[in-house]
Amino acid sequence: MFPSFESIYPNLGPVLEVAQEARAEAKRKITRNIMIILIMWAVSVGVMFITQNSSIGGTLIFIAFLSTFLFIGLSVRAAKEFRSTYSHKIVGALVTAMFENIEAPENEPEYEASVKFIPNKRIGASRVSTSGIAPRFDKIKGEDYISGRLGATTFEFSEIELIDIDYKKDNNGNRKKVEKRVFKGIMFIADFHKDFDGETYLIDKKFFDSERFLLKFQGAFEIEMEDIAFNKAFRTMTTDDIEARYVLSSNLMERIMEFENQSKDEVELSFKNSKMFIMHKSRKNHFEGKLFENNDEETLKQIYTDFRTYFDIVEEFRLNRRIWSKS
Repeated sequence: MFPSFESIYPNLGPVLEVAQEARAEAKRKITRNIMIILIMWAVSVGVMFITQNSSIGGTLIFIAFLSTFLFIGLSVRAAKEFRSTYSHKIVGALVTAMFENIEAPENEPEYEASVKFIPNKRIGASRVSTSGIAPRFDKIKGEDYISGRLGATTFEFSEIELIDIDYKKDNNGNRKKVEKRVFKGIMFIADFHKDFDGETYLIDKKFFDSERFLLKFQGAFEIEMEDIAFNKAFRTMTTDDIEARYVLSSNLMERIMEFENQSKDEVELSFKNSKMFIMHKSRKNHFEGKLFENNDEETLKQIYTDFRTYFDIVEEFRLNRRIWSKS
């Protein structure tokens, strides 16, 4: 249904040129800043050594010290500008090309596929909280918001960072705010606009599943699925045993296992109300280019693979006639 990466990559030529220019410009700025820092330190140390005047030499070294921080800051900003350009231009063009070249199912003449990319937006905190699989948090950050439609299903996802805030007293008895990051990665939400009777949660067994205890208080209980490998990877919690088995078809479990196997980090899902939530923990920023590597094709292919993973799971679930006929 979605076009292959190889078929749309050639169409990204113009925006790839923009990325290359942005990369070259960032490298020029960083190289210039490094050279200025080295020259200032060389001059400062040289003057101090030649004149044997500690006052003049000390002043120059102090100026060089302050300038080092200034030019390091300018270099960091240049790198951020490149990553921002890459995210805004390249990622937007990639996901747009995927949807412009999508093939609608033959048996769905009114099938609609659309997508929108807003780099400086994120998924709302209330949406994250209602998933039932998010850790407790007090603050949320995020960017690279993508939303759209596949048939009657709407979706949205973005990079998010969840932060828990605590207050502790130091040795002097002063109250100090402590921020701890409890999640960094992708939050994906698909709304099928058809309510479920129950709620089903997939908790990754690779990590300590504190959610299990909270879910039990909410009426969920643990069940075993027929797929042994799936049971080894996920703890399945649900409020409706029968519906959970309709929801988790063999094809959907296979898709989820493919996702789990290709990811080294935590993957958890929930199905509640009319929505499917996916939380994919990751140490990296998914949609940023690499400043000192020119292999944009490999970077884009990985981003494309991430997109396809989410969209394929949505399509597999959307086409699950058993769960919708039951509803």
